[in-house]
Amino acid sequence: MKIKAVPVSAIDFSKFGTYFSMKEEAENLLLSKGDGWEDRRTNAPLLRTSGSLGVTLGSPAPCEVRAMERHLHTEEAIFCMADPIVVALAHSAGSKPLLSDIQVVVLTPGDVIVLRHGVWHDACHGINKSAHYYWMATESDEQTEWIDIVGGPLEVAL
Repeated sequence: MKIKAVPVSAIDFSKFGTYFSMKEEAENLLLSKGDGWEDRRTNAPLLRTSGSLGVTLGSPAPCEVRAMERHLHTEEAIFCMADPIVVALAHSAGSKPLLSDIQVVVLTPGDVIVLRHGVWHDACHGINKSAHYYWMATESDEQTEWIDIVGGPLEVAL
C-alpha cells in the first residue's frame, strides 16, 4: 500500500506527541532577539527525563517500510537538519503497528517532533537521497525491537 507523505504542519500531530516549528512564533516557543540575531527555544524541556543526543543517516525515500519500532521507556525527539526527511508514524495501541494507523510526514529544517512513549515509527528517510537527522531519547538497556507492520509493507510516496 502506498501512503503519500504530507507536511507535518498539515496534520493534527497531537495523537503522536508534540510538534515544534522553530522557524516561526508559536505558543510553545519563547523568542529572544538581539543585534543581528534571533532565536527560539521550547518553553518547556523537550523530554521529561534526561536524554542522549544521537545522529542517524537515513536511506532515501521513496522507499518501502516493513517494520517499525516504539519506545516504552522514553519519548523521542527528532530534529530535521539541513535536508528534508520523512518518517512513518502509527498510533496503534497494541503490540504491533497497524498499516491502517500509519501517517507519513515530511519534516523540513526547523521542524522538531517529540514522539510520546509507545508511538510506532520507522527510521527517517531523506527525500530522494540519504539524509542525516538528530534524535534525542533517554538511554536504556531495553533492546529496540523492530516489529513487522500488520497489513504491510508500506510504500512511502512523495
